[in-house]
Amino acid sequence: MGKIAGILAMVGGAMLIMGGFTGYTTLGYVKDAVQNWMPNNDMKDNIILVLTILIFFALLGGISVLIGGYLCWKGHDIAGKILIMLGAGVGVASIVVSAAIAYGSGRWDAFVASNMTLNVIGLVLAAIARRLA
Repeated sequence: MGKIAGILAMVGGAMLIMGGFTGYTTLGYVKDAVQNWMPNNDMKDNIILVLTILIFFALLGGISVLIGGYLCWKGHDIAGKILIMLGAGVGVASIVVSAAIAYGSGRWDAFVASNMTLNVIGLVLAAIARRLA
């Protein structure tokens, strides 16, 4: 199943890249909360460093899904699942928010006709690949 998941994720990642997808909002909120609410110590610095690295991969969006698909294809399922989740799963909220704004502002036709179609299909393929891996 790893090879099928890898191929699905690579196709989904390519579609996300063509659609220009990136998503990082959720991890950014978590990082801000850690910075504001945790007491200053080495643990806080380490957590912020890890979150910054995760945000970097989430910013890559489709590239992260593509790399995760390649890792699944090569048999590194856990690392591949993590990259697929970060690249696609974190940004699903941004697609939902964009759709809500487009619907509320009456620009639904422009939203559907834009690259969002590629992004949604890419996210669906990435989600299926993550389940299969």
